[in-house]
Amino acid sequence: MIMADDVSGSEIRELRKRLGLTQEEFAHAVAVTFSTVNRWENGHAKPSKLARRAIESLAAMKGSSQSSSSQTIEELASNSYSHRND
Repeated sequence: MIMADDVSGSEIRELRKRLGLTQEEFAHAVAVTFSTVNRWENGHAKPSKLARRAIESLAAMKGSSQSSSSQTIEELASNSYSHRND
């Protein structure tokens, strides 16, 4: 899987919301603290490569019909934008 080096907080927030998770639930699912998710979403920190893989795996596991394990966080989040406009 090829991952971009950068992911925005809004992309993480959109993905989390699309998965129907609170920040606390999302944090538990990817094995980080609530405050870490909050810092990611507010642009104060970026997920590590390990955290990005966990996020992408979570999205694939939660398995919206559009997601696949080969999609990056950016692609998964952008899917949520396109489906809201349909």
